[in-house]
Amino acid sequence: MPTPADAQPWDEIFRHDGRVYAAPALVMPEVAERLRKHGCRRVLDLVGCGSGRHVVYLAQQGFLVFGLDNSSTALRMTREWLAQEGLAAHLGRADMRQPLPMPAGALDAVVSTQVIHHALLDTVRNTAADLGRVVRPGGVLFVTVPLQPDDEDTFEEIEPGTLVPVTGSEKGLPHHFFTPDELRSILPTFRILEERTLGDRILALFGVRR
Repeated sequence: MPTPADAQPWDEIFRHDGRVYAAPALVMPEVAERLRKHGCRRVLDLVGCGSGRHVVYLAQQGFLVFGLDNSSTALRMTREWLAQEGLAAHLGRADMRQPLPMPAGALDAVVSTQVIHHALLDTVRNTAADLGRVVRPGGVLFVTVPLQPDDEDTFEEIEPGTLVPVTGSEKGLPHHFFTPDELRSILPTFRILEERTLGDRILALFGVRR
């Protein structure tokens, strides 16, 4: 389980910025349709459910939603939003650097937007391997990661492809920036259905568990 020190930067971000994103990502209606197509019901918004935009959206779409985050502040905000909407979801605190608190094959799908890159590459690889453990065969993965850093912040490289911002709200938090080949390489248990760029900075990938 995460320690308070591990979660503190994210708690501070959510306390300061509040509900940063009030609307789901534009791609989410397509994600929901693909989940239905593959018979998915139990869906995890992986470690980074944040203030709840995709937990709330997926619950509104009728999925049985699980949301994990390392920040108690984010989880509180998500619970409040669900209550306001009269919705329910299973929420828990978890650290993606550790094995996910779910048995093998427990999920029909995982949705993870702009989250798994917040670590050194070896740690991201471990997280990606755990996705293959918790998603059932035939289940769906939708993941987005950054392709390049934001021009507004200043970064220092700590390993190839992994940079730490020295300015901005995520100062001190590692960010790994992926190439498409690299992202595919860490997800060998998934058959890639499609990959695309969202804007010029985000790489999105749909996959099905082999």
